[in-house]
Formats: sequence, structure tokens, C-alpha cells
Amino acid sequence: MLDVITIGSALVDIFIDSDKFHLKKSATGLWLCGKYDEKIEVNSFKVTSGGGGSNTAVGFARMGFNTGVVAELGIDAWALVLLNDFQQEGVDISLLIRERKEETGGSVILSALDGGRTIMVHRGAASMLDAKDIPDHVLDQARWIHLSSISGQQEALQKIFALVGRGRKQLSWNPGNNEIELLNSGKLNLAGLSVAVLFVNQKEWEGLVQVQEQLHQQCVQIVVTNGGKGGAIYQLGQIVHQYQSEPVAVVNATGAGDSFAVGYVSAILNGRDLRDQANWGKKNAASVVGQVGAKAGLLTRDQIEKAV
Repeated sequence: MLDVITIGSALVDIFIDSDKFHLKKSATGLWLCGKYDEKIEVNSFKVTSGGGGSNTAVGFARMGFNTGVVAELGIDAWALVLLNDFQQEGVDISLLIRERKEETGGSVILSALDGGRTIMVHRGAASMLDAKDIPDHVLDQARWIHLSSISGQQEALQKIFALVGRGRKQLSWNPGNNEIELLNSGKLNLAGLSVAVLFVNQKEWEGLVQVQEQLHQQCVQIVVTNGGKGGAIYQLGQIVHQYQSEPVAVVNATGAGDSFAVGYVSAILNGRDLRDQANWGKKNAASVVGQVGAKAGLLTRDQIEKAV
């Protein structure tokens, strides 16, 4: 029996930093630029595993929970990067879907030393998780389900919601842009669904204004994060707790939301109150953004309890 199952993307992240990249303003926005038709020397080149399903699976495993992950990979060299990390961290990989005709997804993160960042993403297999990849019995194996973005796969989402409702599982949900579009369009049927915790950032929450009332009714808690400004926790449409972010030098913000969600839910699973839930979330996120990659800074339960 598993404690937690995470569902979401599993990607490979390539981080490239160079003082040859520069920020430039134009009439159409801010651009991260390098000189055209030139071999550019870079300061660092690092390959890590990433993706919401992958990041949270490793995060919960480090917190001491018996964790499995539902995600889709190809059968290629990039998949081995993810499989190796899962095995080293003790994540159950029996629920992974591997497709020979699909490519494991990935992203390239280009960072300038003056703070600019551009992310290029090929979601590949990570965007192909569909309803048939999720057997009826799969969510019966855990007491808590954490769902991150699955590229708006509507049928898969509806099946997950139905299985959660049938098994009366606890669900935390961190939707991506595609899921937010489905919510706003009314294409997701949330009837009868109870979400234990909904995680969104301030911009996403403002974009959900037309369905906020419905979400307040169907979510026990809604956590709205706001980067360095902290965040707020809602219950029944009212703010019940606000928190300030940890003062930290941000090296790379990749994985901040995933690590916050892991810390927050881990506190719930350990019977902690709202203040501790927020504190565990922000301590975990502060540790992650202080390092390169979405996993390097993920804390264990002992580390987070000492930090709070």
C-alpha cells in the first residue's frame, strides 16, 4: 500500500547559464539574446530530472512517504535519467507508462547572469497521458493523490476525478494553464468532487475569477501563492491564514510550486495545523530555489522540522 500517488509530467531539464546571454528590451517585450551564428561559451550545463509528477514524487519520498508516480515516458536515453532518479529516491515506478513510439519530454532553461531566463519545452510523452493509461484500480493503492498538470487531457482528468470520488481519496491539485482553461470553459465536470487542497499562484487565481465561487465550494482549502510576497489560504471563501515568504537568494525558481505543495501536504499528512502547513511549504520551496534544478533542494522530514 502506498501513502501517496503523484500524477503529472516527468521531464528532463537541461540548465544552461552563460554570461554571453543578455536581456534586451524591444517594443514587443523583453528578450533573452545571444549572438547569432556563433559558438557561445557557457558557464554551466546541467541535466536533471523534472516535471510536476516527477518532482512531487521525489519530494514526498524524501519526506518519508511510500510514494508512487503515474506519468508517461518514452523508451529512450532520457527516460533513463528519470528512472535512475526514481530508483535512487525509492519511488515506486510500477505505475509509469512507457511508450516506444513517444519521446520522453524535456525542457532547456537558458539563464543569463543578469537574471533573465527563457524556457524551451518539448512535452513529448508527458502530454500523452490519457484515460486508458489510468486503470480503474490504480488510485486504490494510496490514501492521498497529488495531481499536477497533465496538459489538459480532459478524459484523463475526468477519470481521475471519478476514481478519487469513488474511492473517497484525499486529492490535492496543482492545475496547469491547460487545466485552468478547461475550468474557465466549463468543460471539466467537478460535480461531487471534493478537493482537499487546490494550489494556484496569484496570476492563475485572478484568471479563475469566473469560477472562484464554485472552487470555494468544492475545495476544502485553496492556497494562493504569490512568489516573494508570500501567500494566502482560503477556506469557505474566506482567508484563514496568510504567510510571508522566506528571505532567500533565488538561484533558480524551477520547482518552487511543486516543492511548496509537497511541504504543505506533508504537514497535513503529519497532522499539523495551518501555520505549520504554510511553514513546511515555504521552507521546502526556499530550499529548492536556492539550488539549480527542481529536486536538489527538496528537504526530508527531519530537515524541515529543524528548519521550522
